[in-house]
Amino acid sequence: MGGMGKSSPVSIVRNDPVLLNAFDCGAWVTVPHPLDNADDFRRCLRKQLQLGAAAHDEPADAIRVREHLKDKRYVIVVDDLLSQEEWTHVWQVLNFHNGKGSRVIVTTRRQDVARHCVGNVGEGYGLVYELKPLGDNESMSLLCKKVYNASNFNLPVEMEEQASRILKRCRGLPLAISTIGGLLANRPKTSIEWMKMHEHLGAELESDLRNITKVIVSSYDGLPYHLKSIFIYLSIFPENQEIRCTCLLRRWMAEGYIGKNRDMPVEEVGERFYNELINRSMIQPSKKKIIPGARVARCMIHSMVRQIILSKAVEGNQLFLVEKQCNEVPQSKIRHLVVSRWKGREEKLENINLSYIRSLTIFGECPVSLISPKMRLLRVLDLEDTINMRNEGLRHIGELPHLSYLSLRGTEISKLPSSLQKLRYLETLDIEDTKVTKLPHGIFKLDKLRYLLAGVNFSKDLLQKLVQPEMNNKNTNLLGNMAPFLCCNRMDYCNISNMDQLSVRAPEGIEKLRNLHMFGSFNVGQGNCVGGRLGKLTNLQRLGVTVTGLIEEEGQELCQSIEKLGRLQRLEVRSHSLELLAKMDESSTPKHLASLKMLGNLFILPKWITSLNDLATVKMVGTKLQQGQVDILGNLRSLAALCLWERSYTGESLCFSVGKFPKLKFLDIDWLENIETMEIKDGAMPELERLWVNNCKALCDSGEGLSGVPYLPNLNELLVKECGEKEKLMEILQWQVSEHRRRPKFLIGKSILPTSSKPSTSASDVQ
Repeated sequence: MGGMGKSSPVSIVRNDPVLLNAFDCGAWVTVPHPLDNADDFRRCLRKQLQLGAAAHDEPADAIRVREHLKDKRYVIVVDDLLSQEEWTHVWQVLNFHNGKGSRVIVTTRRQDVARHCVGNVGEGYGLVYELKPLGDNESMSLLCKKVYNASNFNLPVEMEEQASRILKRCRGLPLAISTIGGLLANRPKTSIEWMKMHEHLGAELESDLRNITKVIVSSYDGLPYHLKSIFIYLSIFPENQEIRCTCLLRRWMAEGYIGKNRDMPVEEVGERFYNELINRSMIQPSKKKIIPGARVARCMIHSMVRQIILSKAVEGNQLFLVEKQCNEVPQSKIRHLVVSRWKGREEKLENINLSYIRSLTIFGECPVSLISPKMRLLRVLDLEDTINMRNEGLRHIGELPHLSYLSLRGTEISKLPSSLQKLRYLETLDIEDTKVTKLPHGIFKLDKLRYLLAGVNFSKDLLQKLVQPEMNNKNTNLLGNMAPFLCCNRMDYCNISNMDQLSVRAPEGIEKLRNLHMFGSFNVGQGNCVGGRLGKLTNLQRLGVTVTGLIEEEGQELCQSIEKLGRLQRLEVRSHSLELLAKMDESSTPKHLASLKMLGNLFILPKWITSLNDLATVKMVGTKLQQGQVDILGNLRSLAALCLWERSYTGESLCFSVGKFPKLKFLDIDWLENIETMEIKDGAMPELERLWVNNCKALCDSGEGLSGVPYLPNLNELLVKECGEKEKLMEILQWQVSEHRRRPKFLIGKSILPTSSKPSTSASDVQ
């Protein structure tokens, strides 16, 4: 049954170090719905196993997955299986025995599906476990945690009585308790208010546990008016899909769901609504916040909750979902059209009345003829990651006069039509991770534009993707013929002699877009004198620039422009040499910078970085820093996340000294190939929760390779991956983790290593 919390206990079991002791690898695959063939499941499994790009043909891909698993004892979780037909496709991928004692765990809402799965694997090899409802104490603890953010909260007698009556109707169902708890958390905490809630739920739950929808509907009905429309809007997104917060907020703004507030920018109003839905347990955060006070970057919606709001949206003619097996086409007015994995005939889509559509969202393949001038009222066109999207598919884009949100992120688009300049209401243009290298003439006429995003996303593996002999198709499309321009001696920084292909050329007249809040990543070099004009964009909060071919005077103008951006919070700079950043005046540098990303030769940090009291995130690639510069970063009082990626540090030893990084929560070390020892002194990084060490193959296979883990009192997760054969170091770290008061997770790739007895080493090896 939905809402029983099936995935949670499976996750706990899967992550238990003791139970994983005998397994070599594992994967968690949430079943995509509808699951129509084995290939879709195999693609999801391959991604979770980190096997890279798909093979050119499906049979070869199937062999690749089996070859990876055949000699390993694995545990694979198949989450949220809905039907026996779906299991047939799953079992087609997993139906082979390697004699290693591997395990497949399936979660499903239906008993008949569970029995069918067990019947497939053979008598004596399968077991059905039916999850029981929560007991009284567990139910009360969960309710208090949702309402008061404390599981052991002592309720007054009269409140405890009302709570018991409410919980009786929830019948131990975690989803029901969480949903009601989120609703009560935003109401007066009085016995009268809770008595009203109990009466409102009705008697149905007492007699029939399957009426969980009553609880969800009650929570929906209890939402303030301004939250109902934006919540039901979430029915647009597919089941089990992570929803990016920035995408959601910008879509809400484009649809007019977020009104202007006299005392608060519209973005902050949207974030407040988003956080309120999370606090009410209507949506679930899918990624843990690293930085205190920051918003949750991605969220998900429970499948049962989505079913309810989807039915409400469809019944009210608000939304029509075109799926692979869709046969009916409504004749009524539709506001939101969603095309999901469509492989049908084009003529069926032609029967849809497009004249009233406000948003068009496509998942999977894009029907060629769907984007039509008939969509005169269209405000949102979301084609992110759409397959087979071609330039000609945008030929009518200029005939959509009300379009406010256009996302082509992750598509194969290489050129935007000149008619784009007609979209005078456009607020968001997202062409990040496409093949576009130049914006059409006249883009400066879009004076309502707030978010202009382009270029290739800043990531730790960007340089590696460029030089790998077997790049996947998407990266090849994004980066074109860039690989030949790279010098790939791993002992030297990969010099990019054609860095402009990592970004889009900044358009002429950009200074006229005074409403811009986000602009990046654009090339402001090549003699176009754009850098000196960016200072007029005084509303900018995020700026990403690539600098190539600048003369000294132009570099000075760029720095002066950045100094004028008083509202700037996020800055990203990519260049062969980042020495131009030293030209910025410490007294004039934007004081509210919270995020700084740098790619290129730097060697010495600019002096102004020490004055950034709000700086919370620093990510670096190719900066070639030494120990003294890392110590300077350690003095930043608000730094919560530090990512030292490929060639950002060139020393052979890295030390985190006493008193350094007082607020750091997350440290990510990746591709530092020279580094042999990492030492954490007692008193360094006292608040660190996650420590990741990846691809550092030169680490010593002893306690000196990574020492000081016991000195991290708040550590929750230690990951050591792709560092070569380090048996002695791994044994030492396992023992240190087992002795740690918080018993942090110890991960190597997808596996979590068990605790261990104390290794037989000298005291000098363990610190």
